[in-house]
Amino acid sequence: MNRPETIKPQQKENLADYDLFDAELMECPFHYWKQLRTDAPVFQDPTSGMFLISSYDLVNEVNRHPEIFSNRFNLATQQGELDEVGKKIAEIQSKGYPPVDTMLSADPPEHTRYRSLVNKAFSPKRVAQMEDNVEKISNEIIDAFIDDGEVEILTQYAQLLPLTVIAEQLGVSMEDRKKFRKWSDSFIVQLSRMAEPDRLIKAAQDILDFQNYFAEKLKEKSANPTEDIISDLTQVTLEDEGDPRGLNTAEQLSILQQLLVAGNETTAKAITEGFYYLISDPSQMEALYNDLDLIPNLIEETLRMLTPTNNMYRVVKQDTELGGVKIPAGSMAMIKYGCANRDEAKFDDGERFDIHRKNARNHMAFGTGIHTCLGNSLARKEMTIGYRTLFTRMKNWQFAEGKNDFMHSPNFLLRGMMKLHLTFDKA
Repeated sequence: MNRPETIKPQQKENLADYDLFDAELMECPFHYWKQLRTDAPVFQDPTSGMFLISSYDLVNEVNRHPEIFSNRFNLATQQGELDEVGKKIAEIQSKGYPPVDTMLSADPPEHTRYRSLVNKAFSPKRVAQMEDNVEKISNEIIDAFIDDGEVEILTQYAQLLPLTVIAEQLGVSMEDRKKFRKWSDSFIVQLSRMAEPDRLIKAAQDILDFQNYFAEKLKEKSANPTEDIISDLTQVTLEDEGDPRGLNTAEQLSILQQLLVAGNETTAKAITEGFYYLISDPSQMEALYNDLDLIPNLIEETLRMLTPTNNMYRVVKQDTELGGVKIPAGSMAMIKYGCANRDEAKFDDGERFDIHRKNARNHMAFGTGIHTCLGNSLARKEMTIGYRTLFTRMKNWQFAEGKNDFMHSPNFLLRGMMKLHLTFDKA
């Protein structure tokens, strides 16, 4: 079995010799990351022209200064003439609602205004009230496969848990979870822009379908509001330069799109990766079963090691200097969260998975600064309950023989296993 840590792309003498988009490097980037942190924590990649920010402290520094390092990267990453694929995608997009920079790809003061509208949906009090329901959902999903003695943990459990929770919070039918999964996947394809042309075109069509579906739901909830996030978005008032107004449909869809992806991607990938690390080190699995109170730290350490949002773009708004490197205005930068989360200057023996790590929660898997993931409390709650339920009801977890390649999705921004087949015994 070739597990991710055993795949060793050829190590180069010079950082400039690496291809950021090489499939083997994307699968196992760890030695490259260490070389970046050691040799050039601010490095301009000669092929893409991007400045790669790789150390823990410098990533934090970037996120402390949104006035210099802007999140308005959508336009910058789409510049250039349209090829035939681009024209087909533009034609599909013209039938829907235009993209709006609301949270992920916005800066203050717009970012602050939009985020304040949805913060209450994920407040600690509201998340705490979800606990019993999350546990109920977790047990219902497990009931469907527990008698099989085997499960593909990503699709049969880890994705279903957060998708069901977010569907309830949005106020839409549980029967539409499959659509949510498809739409979420297509948003990720669009964000990374690394898929084959046919997949990019399909993603554009999926996103149009998402817009049509939720535009109709927004109309329904506007006329008959209930206790859910979609209804909230139809009722809120945005202070736009002192002039209060309701959100338009394009703004509402932008927010819903981000909630749909953020509401399931981190949780699903982290639950899956946690099993990979635990089964790979039986001593850690044994320690966990001896003390299930280690689950919260297991979650933080898994998030640190995996970092589902591995990289994120920034646009440099003014001439600046970072880590002794001059960066001109207009440059594209990439903050490498996954690399920073293994920084030995912050995490002792940072390449090692350790559920007893004392400062595991200092990771940046949810971002830092104003763009810290607003759903991080819910994600942690889902993972805590999810793991506790799985480890209480089942034991003797093992990799299913001959069914795993342990490969991650080929995505430049997001990281996570594509599947993980496991066997188990009932507890």
